Amino acid sequence: MTAISFPRVRRPRPIAFLVAAAALVAATQVGALIRPAGPPAPQPVTPVTVNGPVTAPDAPVVNAPGSLAQIDHSIAAWTQNLATNDKDFLSAADLGLLYEARARLSGDIGDYTRAQDAVDRSLAIVPTQIDVLAEHARLAFATHDFGRALSEAQSLDRTAPNQPAILAIIADAQLELGDVDTAAATYERIQKVATSPAIAARLARVAFLRGDPAGAVRMAEAAQAGAAAAGIEGPSLSWYSYVTGTMQLAAGSPEAAASSFDKALEAWPESFLALAGRARAAAALGRVDDAIDGYRAAIAVAPQPDALTALGDLLSLRGDDRAAQQQYDTVLAIAKLQGSGGLIFNRQLVLFDVNHGRDLPAALALADKELAGRHDIYGYDAEAWALLANGRAADADAAMAKALGLGTRDATLLYHAGEIALAVGDSAKGRDLLQQSLAIRGALDPLSASKAKASLEALR
Repeated sequence: MTAISFPRVRRPRPIAFLVAAAALVAATQVGALIRPAGPPAPQPVTPVTVNGPVTAPDAPVVNAPGSLAQIDHSIAAWTQNLATNDKDFLSAADLGLLYEARARLSGDIGDYTRAQDAVDRSLAIVPTQIDVLAEHARLAFATHDFGRALSEAQSLDRTAPNQPAILAIIADAQLELGDVDTAAATYERIQKVATSPAIAARLARVAFLRGDPAGAVRMAEAAQAGAAAAGIEGPSLSWYSYVTGTMQLAAGSPEAAASSFDKALEAWPESFLALAGRARAAAALGRVDDAIDGYRAAIAVAPQPDALTALGDLLSLRGDDRAAQQQYDTVLAIAKLQGSGGLIFNRQLVLFDVNHGRDLPAALALADKELAGRHDIYGYDAEAWALLANGRAADADAAMAKALGLGTRDATLLYHAGEIALAVGDSAKGRDLLQQSLAIRGALDPLSASKAKASLEALR
């Protein structure tokens, strides 16, 4: 399984958000955001706390506008307000929330930049808005600037201690930076002041990273049930089913995963995360045509590198090299659009380049860049895989040892570790690791599974 990423816990403003799909804090109800904008409040009010529940990190915000059309209508209204009064810090803050919500619904990372610009504008007028400062940190997290997100959230925690929405940013950033034990402790700190199914979902990921996939599935299922019991619905509820399906697939239960992804799509049919998840489950069950159709549906909503690569690989394995290359070309176009300063898709691009024999020195340089600021197990895995592709098997073996340091039962990690073990001459270890990766039924992507089987056959 590639890295399961849960963006941050966010609290509703109440405008709650989607990719997969967290919530915000607010002084304004969503109802106010989606009706025609009236005159802004003349006096700035600086909140001293960030109130409200912690909600799903990568889901659309609870109570957010239900469609992109509604969000676009609201954006137009608040933009007009801001054009009328360039000191209207509330309209600028609301625009930031709306652009963030749209990014989570559409998968368009450009909306995060627009959200950041709006938030910066609001803070330039009134720099002491705790809620807006929290969103500033949350947007840093969304664009994978985890170090900045952590620093800003920790500063806010000193100003307004024990606010779940702020602590959630801290814990999520700690987890993405590889500090799993500290992140788990911060999640426990949140639970002392506020219970939330979103925290249970995050703790499911912690359990998976620590090598307990069965426990991770149980926690994810409990989080989904808790969200439903709390009355969460629509895109936000969909996210919990998506997380459950992801954990089930990683644990080797593709049938259960397919059912969870179906539930996610019942709650929100336009979820590109759930569409791609259902396609992954279909591929794991050998339903290649369904998987291809599913990936095409996900890409039609939001062309993400993982889905494009998976679709290309399925087409290639089926012998349709021309159609596969079209998907790969789109991945390369996304890489070009991201540019050298990008952060969001770095690891996907490293694995794409290595798995498809592209610019291997560039892949290693990108893996080095990622690892320099983010020492989590998937960073070490990407580094190890790129080192192996560049002929540095011994260095790859050392990096892979760190990737496996938590005992994570991830089929992709085990496959990479097996190939690296073979490269350093440890055939017995390599065979065992490859067999372990294939034994987690359906968790390894079809291209990697075919290569793992070929390596085992060569050993025979």
